[in-house]
Amino acid sequence: MRWRHVAISILTCCVLPVAVSGRSGIAEDTKRPITVPDVIQMTVFGNLGYLGGISFKHNVAQFSPDGKRFFIVLRKGNLEKNTNDYSILLFRSEEAIQSKSPVILASLSSSSNRPAIKDVVWLDNRSIVFLGENPHETQQLYRVDCDSKELRKLTDHPTNLLSYALTPDGSDGSTLVFAAERPMESLFNVKAGRDGIVVQEHLLEDLMSGQNRMQSVWFADLFTEKLGTHVKVPIKATNVPSWSPLRLSPNGRYLIVETVVNKIPERWRDFKDRNLQMELRENDSNRAVRFVYQYELFDLESGQSKPVFDAPIGQGTSDVAWSQDNRSFVVCGTYLPLDVRNSSERKERQTHRFVAEVMIPNLEVQPIAQRELRLLKWDWPKAMLLFQTTARESTVDVGVRVVAYQREKSVWQEVEANTTEQAENDPIEVSLEEDMNTPPMIFVEERNTGRRNLLMDLNPQFQGLKFGSVESVVFKATDGRDVKGGLYFPPDYMAGKKYPVVIQTHGWNPERFWIDGPYSTAFAAQPLAGRGFIVAQLEEDLTFISTPKEVEEETAAYEGVIDYLDGRKLIDRERVGIIGFSRTGLSVKYALTRSHYHFSAAAVADPTDSGYFRYLAFLNFAPAMATDPEGLNGGMPFGEGLASWLKSSTGFRLAEVMTPVRLEANDLSSMLGQWEWFAGLRRLRKPVELILIPDGDHVLVKPWERMISQQGNVDWFCFWLKGEEDPDPAKAQQYSRWRELRKLDGAMARRDASGR
Repeated sequence: MRWRHVAISILTCCVLPVAVSGRSGIAEDTKRPITVPDVIQMTVFGNLGYLGGISFKHNVAQFSPDGKRFFIVLRKGNLEKNTNDYSILLFRSEEAIQSKSPVILASLSSSSNRPAIKDVVWLDNRSIVFLGENPHETQQLYRVDCDSKELRKLTDHPTNLLSYALTPDGSDGSTLVFAAERPMESLFNVKAGRDGIVVQEHLLEDLMSGQNRMQSVWFADLFTEKLGTHVKVPIKATNVPSWSPLRLSPNGRYLIVETVVNKIPERWRDFKDRNLQMELRENDSNRAVRFVYQYELFDLESGQSKPVFDAPIGQGTSDVAWSQDNRSFVVCGTYLPLDVRNSSERKERQTHRFVAEVMIPNLEVQPIAQRELRLLKWDWPKAMLLFQTTARESTVDVGVRVVAYQREKSVWQEVEANTTEQAENDPIEVSLEEDMNTPPMIFVEERNTGRRNLLMDLNPQFQGLKFGSVESVVFKATDGRDVKGGLYFPPDYMAGKKYPVVIQTHGWNPERFWIDGPYSTAFAAQPLAGRGFIVAQLEEDLTFISTPKEVEEETAAYEGVIDYLDGRKLIDRERVGIIGFSRTGLSVKYALTRSHYHFSAAAVADPTDSGYFRYLAFLNFAPAMATDPEGLNGGMPFGEGLASWLKSSTGFRLAEVMTPVRLEANDLSSMLGQWEWFAGLRRLRKPVELILIPDGDHVLVKPWERMISQQGNVDWFCFWLKGEEDPDPAKAQQYSRWRELRKLDGAMARRDASGR
């Protein structure tokens, strides 16, 4: 490939380091409330886990093997171009404590739902590799030189690369393995015109669009090539999910991936895994989509493959690490085979997942621990494995911690984790610090001296904005449970004044500065606070998921927070709005059809739905998905089970909806899930609006689509709860539609008052 220079300009950098200041120097009366564009254009840490809502204080910086340099990836939304702009910022470790300006190593922008830069790793002390793309390009593998800042495109595959693995040297001739999107195929071909289409496991959306889209979305094709040759060799793998990591042995011979188990062995019935048991009830044929996975080992020299274990992976975190001598690998978070004679050991294997070492090539298994651990590192010279405990194992008193296992002769034993050894390798610590009232900033600290300084203020523009204060609270749901949440107050909050309230659902974390909420679809906490709302962001309880009690408990939490806020004399309970997204869209719909509490307006975005129409739309594509609505509604909607559905499914209770509802579908598949409510409420002449975002992701990332969703909800609740309209001429049609819906709302209220 040709080499090209990356244009480096101070103007392209997401942020610059600034000194710590106790005061912003900006008068309070000149500051303005925060808006949705401010949220979208906020600079954030570009790690995918962090963007997904995980707290991420440590491991923000990735150090080079010699520890002399490190990089940080940042993201910022660009509303003008409708892109997300990413940058890799390079620092010298010895200069970081002085907060010197970084080198902008690479800047790329994405116009798709994919990040412009992801999976960034050091190849050696000088080179970094990552998956990247620019607007209207496919995602490919790049390498950037940290000294010359030259960027080289290593692949030119016709579809997007989803993941990759390289042998350690990374030079020309080394082994590259990558997963790529499957090309979409037309269902409406010559054969279909002659013979018709025999509908089997097809998704209804695919039959409507004429493209086998879900095969492309769910499964990946695998390839291997020698760098520098551009000769790709397909790997024979048909059931690799598109999100599976690729674990390549150091010598490039073996590859481990997760694969979908099409035909589940009957002997697996003894594993006490919820997902597996759900699938076994539908173990009818080889279908396109299942939710049971196992590890598979590919020998790239022979082209053969075989399962690593005669057992499923199971739910939760799982990972693989190879030994440096290529003779074994360690895997965590998987079940182990049940072919053991000891009955107590067999019982343990039925109910628990393990950490184990697997020998090559005979796949002999040596269990290490029966624990839920996240693999951090295999310290080969010290024969030590480092893990982090997960939420399943951690307690409030102990919290998440590092645990270590060391090999003594041929046996792994738990030993004390010496976390101070890290200081010898990385003389500085780089941390991201934030909380519910403090925007994220990156600090650097010398481990030996304790000297500490601000490395980067990610959003210095926030000094000119007014934020509402956020308070972490615990309140009683109407069923008596304690529920945690966060309250966002208007920036100019006045004690004694009663405010309209919007309830946002689907999670709460006081350690994160959630300017909009846990997700960027639908939620807009600080912009709503800036418009004079109190916003309640609630945690959710999935203890009774897929049972009728799930939605009952969530509804009790919504009712409880209304009582709590009313008891504190903070809100006008006649002006209550609520937003549901994803799983909590299900509960919000339930509340709108069952609760005796009054909701003045609601928004439901890209939700899970237990309706009859969605049930049928997805039933033949993935029958195991049917167990969720069947569990929520008391069985199948046929025969005697139909009566239970008529009583429980929200789609059959639309006559009881007395709230204007804004429905949002983030793609065609989502629209199928929203259609029952939209068509039914329109037929009943009730105020409802459906917004289709044709190419949106579940968690929206493109700036214009976020404006549709988040700004649309700000406008929606201002209209219904405060009677306010944005004078922007571009929104004239929006308010014309809503004023017509208001007439329906008035007629609906009159019908309700008359008892009809």
